[in-house]
Amino acid sequence: MKRFVIAGLIGIAPVQSHALDEAIGRALFRRAWVPAPSSTLANDGLGPLFNARSCAACHTTLDRVKVETDAAGIVMSDNIALRFSNASGAPDPVYGRQLQTSAVSGVMPEGRIVMSNGCYKPDALAYGDLDPQTRTGTLLAPALRGLGLIETIPDAAILAMTQEEKPDGVRGRINWVTDSHGQKRIGRFGWKASAPTLPEQVEQAFHLDLGMSTLGRPALAGDCTSAQKACLAAPHGGDETTPEISGEIVSRIAAYLASIAPPPVAETKRAGERLFAATGCAACHRPSIPGKDGPVRAFTDLLLHDMGAELDGGATEPGVASTEWRTAPLWGLSRALANSSRLLHDGRASTLEDAIRLHGGEAARARTRFEALNASERQKLIEYLRSL
Repeated sequence: MKRFVIAGLIGIAPVQSHALDEAIGRALFRRAWVPAPSSTLANDGLGPLFNARSCAACHTTLDRVKVETDAAGIVMSDNIALRFSNASGAPDPVYGRQLQTSAVSGVMPEGRIVMSNGCYKPDALAYGDLDPQTRTGTLLAPALRGLGLIETIPDAAILAMTQEEKPDGVRGRINWVTDSHGQKRIGRFGWKASAPTLPEQVEQAFHLDLGMSTLGRPALAGDCTSAQKACLAAPHGGDETTPEISGEIVSRIAAYLASIAPPPVAETKRAGERLFAATGCAACHRPSIPGKDGPVRAFTDLLLHDMGAELDGGATEPGVASTEWRTAPLWGLSRALANSSRLLHDGRASTLEDAIRLHGGEAARARTRFEALNASERQKLIEYLRSL
């Protein structure tokens, strides 16, 4: 037996490295980071610009939840981000890749997010106007269940899906990502499939959401730009050779995320399941993909698909069109609906029917088939989706 104390976690655990990593990772996921310099060096380095003080602040549960706003429409919760880019995916020259709504002492937050006319928008920008070429895009914090199973899907299985003949003009492509070692990898995590592994997804979150450096993303000032002098001059919790967040911390948070079980599989509603396939939804939202330990029933193909102008996200990433999205896993959809979360990447849909009707591009023919269903058939398909 081994006694351990970290981030307020005290207990007795058997000496099993994976279980210990998961337990420590859970505590680190919940840890509130503080600005440097602090009396507790292991906790500092937050910012200078940031969106949240902990991973758990953006993911208050492991499921997707409603974005909270006040009476004036100002966003009060941390489970939403506004991204900035031009048409090619380059960040805004002043505000960087993401609007940071909080800052350490002596640095001005970049602005705030407001809900206006059904859309989330930047407001009270502190460093002047956005570049005329900059587009804004909204991303809601996704559910975190089952990520470990997605990581077990072999690259060969994803490659094989790109070679299959698909109906209705459905294509789908891999987002090849250059990792921190300079290697081309298959992206599988994130709205744009921009992270090939869970550790790299964790590093992205530290960089953009908490403003903290890691081995893979060593910028000490996070998303600060050369135009933000106070941010660049603020104290940091690391230096050019020692990041604020060590590789060990990243790997343990990733181990915790990988340990979170997927949502339980509901009893199959056969009629709705048949309609899901017949309309063409399953061409992208594949009910299962072979994993190393058995089928992964995530209802995705992990590929990028062009969804047309209806789902243009505005801001994007290099090499990915603003209309391209990784097929979102549908497992856990019932939990999101129970939490009153709006749907799609930016919450623009309030109902499943609205979400389906916004599917254009490669999904246009599936949408047409859905619209052609009679009322009874349509209800059966919606009930099936609600059961996932």
